[in-house]
Amino acid sequence: MTESELGAKYGFSQQAFSSWKAGVVPRPKMYAALAEFLQISVDQMSELADEAKASTGTTKLPNIGAPLMGRGSSESIIVEQFAVGFAAPNVSNCYAVRVDGHHLWVDPRITPLPGNTVLIRTKDHAALATWPISVQEDQEVHVVTLAELA
Repeated sequence: MTESELGAKYGFSQQAFSSWKAGVVPRPKMYAALAEFLQISVDQMSELADEAKASTGTTKLPNIGAPLMGRGSSESIIVEQFAVGFAAPNVSNCYAVRVDGHHLWVDPRITPLPGNTVLIRTKDHAALATWPISVQEDQEVHVVTLAELA
């Protein structure tokens, strides 16, 4: 869809949409339309906007990088349904997890090779391993592509 088509469907202007893409935090009266567009609750939309304002002290969004989707230790990582924060750098199509105090950037599109560090992930939990490893039917394998050094 074009920005104009999105605006017509969800009730906001093309200019407003462009400003949000540029980093301006939307006004509360737009939360319902944006929540519908993003397929999240209005409360979650409000929390995201509040977090963005608090993190920068302005209505401009920070350079957010990869979404931070989990945290824990190498044996037990809790995976969130929605991002709990962000980790720079922005590595295209990746998400980040915070493990033992360090960010790991994970790419679900890469096929693992022997020796790769991987995140063995179920719906809500994950653990780190070295590929190859046996994987159960309800598990996904995501390759760690970048790790923050100690």
